[in-house]
Amino acid sequence: MGAVLNLRPLTRLRPTGAPRGAPRLANARRRAAAAVASGAVVMVVAHLGLAFAAEAAFTVRDPVYADRAAALARVERNLPAGAPLVVMLGTSRTGNGFDARRAGERLTAKLGRRADAFNFGLPAAGPVLHRVHLARLLAAGHRPALLLVEILPPSVAVLADGPLEAKFLDGGRFTRDEVTLLAGYGMPREKLTRQRRETLVAPWYALRFPLLGRVAPAAIPAGRRHDEGRTSDSHGWYRIWEEALPPKAIADANTRARRDYADILRDLTPGGPAAGALRDTLALAREHAIPTRLVLMPEAAEFRAMYSPAAARRLDRWVRQLARDAGCPVVDARDWVRDAGFVDGHHLLPGGSATFTDRLTDEVLAPGVAP
Repeated sequence: MGAVLNLRPLTRLRPTGAPRGAPRLANARRRAAAAVASGAVVMVVAHLGLAFAAEAAFTVRDPVYADRAAALARVERNLPAGAPLVVMLGTSRTGNGFDARRAGERLTAKLGRRADAFNFGLPAAGPVLHRVHLARLLAAGHRPALLLVEILPPSVAVLADGPLEAKFLDGGRFTRDEVTLLAGYGMPREKLTRQRRETLVAPWYALRFPLLGRVAPAAIPAGRRHDEGRTSDSHGWYRIWEEALPPKAIADANTRARRDYADILRDLTPGGPAAGALRDTLALAREHAIPTRLVLMPEAAEFRAMYSPAAARRLDRWVRQLARDAGCPVVDARDWVRDAGFVDGHHLLPGGSATFTDRLTDEVLAPGVAP
């Protein structure tokens, strides 16, 4: 018989012209395409998730407010039912000037029952932001027994380029309805709308600083960390840690204050949209039956000297008229603290804060919440 051919090896031969690595290359391409598709899906989900989170929670959109509101809620939870709570809305002057925990302890001792206070003073705030914050607090169910609202004179001045707060507000911090509200108080609608839109279209870029401020605050400049709500004590007080400053530091700080405020105070005329926001804040508190006091924070003699006599008279007349119209008493604390108690003529050192807080508690808070 003839030889039997072994054809098995021939069956493993590839067709002529088929590259040896073709299946392997096709598989690699499929895996790459799947990886790209998966990455795209993850990016879309992350984008939509952050945009939704920013819309749903102020923790993402406005962490400074959210942190402070959370601290206020903790103080409220620690109070027994029916115990009075005082809340003060204000600027950075209030932030480091009102030691709310000290006020609460003093108030408790004077009343003979539990009471407490909370400092809602935030840097670069003013009457427009106070209007927004009070609406948020009321919507969340907060009802203080007494509300204090700071009047920062430069913030209610009529200025050629709009309210002073317009320089500091970022539309990304606000809801759509709040942007509309802000525009009604002279804030730049187009700018605020654009900034808010960026948090929806490119949230990881627009919200990069608030997010980084949560996880790596040291990686970004202090002014961009959005962590002011976490750097105060449990009752919202920003304590300046130095008990006293050297003369050179105080002189430099006073020079900065003159640079920032001298021109505004010399020609100060209260009114305009920001003053309207303050009136609306008082009206909102009145609608919810919350007793309210207006507060002019302490100022050093050198700072008060920046007001021209005519501007000082205009401010006094305007404040008195506002108080009459709103049925709201005014606490004029401008001369309550000696000059040594200030950093720069209008922000208080701890000693000045204690002086202001104790007198405010004795003369305003205790009578305001007494049965």
